[in-house]
Amino acid sequence: MKHFGAFEAKSHFSEILRKVISGEKFIITKHGVQVAMIIPFYPKEEKADSVNNVIRALKKLKKGITLGKKLSIKKMIGEGRK
Repeated sequence: MKHFGAFEAKSHFSEILRKVISGEKFIITKHGVQVAMIIPFYPKEEKADSVNNVIRALKKLKKGITLGKKLSIKKMIGEGRK
């Protein structure tokens, strides 16, 4: 991640924004201390769609996984309590 001093960031702000739009992230410093981060903005709708896609994929993956014929969650819990 690139670092810019506050004055330099102000001077090159439109260039920084162009790069942020393409996905880059930047840290803004003031007197060498990190004070801000400029990151791309993703609307909640886009984020929600990607989260929902991940959940669907995990549910689909889960369908193919079994514990075997002789194992069940209840038996495993019971074994753990002994």
